[in-house]
Parts: sequence; structure tokens; C-alpha cells
Amino acid sequence: MPAQASWYQFSAELFRTLDVFGTGAPLMLVRMPPIRPWNPEDGLPEGCSLLLPFQDPENVGTVIRSAVAFGVGTVILLSECAHPYHPKSLRASGGAVFKAALREGPSLRDLPGDLPIVPLSVEGTDISEFAFPETFALLPGIEGPGLPERFRTNSVSIPISGHVESLNAAAATAIALYLWKQSGIKDGVS
Repeated sequence: MPAQASWYQFSAELFRTLDVFGTGAPLMLVRMPPIRPWNPEDGLPEGCSLLLPFQDPENVGTVIRSAVAFGVGTVILLSECAHPYHPKSLRASGGAVFKAALREGPSLRDLPGDLPIVPLSVEGTDISEFAFPETFALLPGIEGPGLPERFRTNSVSIPISGHVESLNAAAATAIALYLWKQSGIKDGVS
């Protein structure tokens, strides 16, 4: 821990009350950076942005960690998204949530049709044959229901064996981000 961190010892009863997940481990109090709103009318920054609808906090943290690892410029948390500072998100992110450029976005159903969105869905065309645009937002489906029909028609997919229905949403997103990053490296961009 940094030298400026303060340590407090609570009574056993108060600690059990605060330790809502029953970890029995030390708790850390952090100041959450504010999440500024994102308006679709403002467009997207150059490169890859990530539109995040995930409802499972562990998937949220996992995919934010992947986004930071692969150099995603902005993570836009759609209104369906679990909170990125939920304890399970924080743990899964390995602290990457504090390094991500997070923005608060609208609902998935309110995304305008003129944004350069690359939807990720099992029904899509093989992502290995896809040329990523210079500026776009990757939109993975929600765990379980996937994407609304209007996004499925022009989606890309991660080809998998027929022995499973789909990949975990965070795993599929990480693969797509890796392929995007590799496509930039091949083109001389990094």
C-alpha cells in the first residue's frame, strides 16, 4: 500500500456489516472518479471505443481490463451496464477500471443508427475477414439475450465449435479487441 494510505481497525461487528461479500479480507476505501456523460451527437474519438451493455459486474470488470490492455480510447457504459465500481467489477478489472476513460451513455435501444458501430454477435460474419474502420465503437451483446435485432444484421462474430452455443461475452469482446489491435499493428499503426 502507498505510504499515504490510512489504516483503520473496526470492531468485529462493524467490519462484518461493512464486508457485505463476507471476504474477511481488508477493505479499501477509494474515491471514485466521476464518470462524465457521453452524448452520441458528439461522435466517437478516433480509434476503438467500447459500448458496454454488460449486466454482470464481473464481466464489466473483465472487459474493462481487456479494453485498457488493448488500448481502447473510451469505454461507454450504456444504461443497462452494471456499475464499474461495484466490488466484483473492481476485483475483475485488477484495478484497470481506474485507468480506463469511462463515459456514461444512453440505453442500447437509444443508440442512433448513424454511429459507426461494429456489433459483435454469434450471427455475424467471421471477424477475421472484417476490416476495422479507423473510428468505430465495438458493441458486444448483453449476456444471454445478445443484441437487439437491428444490430444483428451487420454484425461480426468469433467463429467457434458447434459444441457450445456462444462464448462468454467478456471473452468474445477480448478476442475482438485483440484482433482489432493486431489489424492496426499489421497496418503499421500501434
